[in-house]
Amino acid sequence: MLSTSQDVLFIAIAVAVLLLTILLAIAILYLIFILRDASKASFYVRDTAQKINDVVYKPIMIIHSVIDKIQPIMEALHKRGEEALEKKAKEAEVKKANKSKK
Repeated sequence: MLSTSQDVLFIAIAVAVLLLTILLAIAILYLIFILRDASKASFYVRDTAQKINDVVYKPIMIIHSVIDKIQPIMEALHKRGEEALEKKAKEAEVKKANKSKK
């Protein structure tokens, strides 16, 4: 079986290739485990982001939409209030002018 030094060399090369193959298989298994854990972590991050979106972001967007709808009404009321104050101020000036004439 081991008649020449070349046979010993071939056996040494075969053992080395076998060991490298086993180490490579172990490294691939560890890589698979790491990727599986990363996949689980990304799932939890995605789930948490979805919950934050549902609980925080969507209500804020709804409130913003409601504010956009109410804002013209509030501006109209504010304008009417200012017009009423101006009207009262003019009426007060007219009364004051009428009193000073009498």
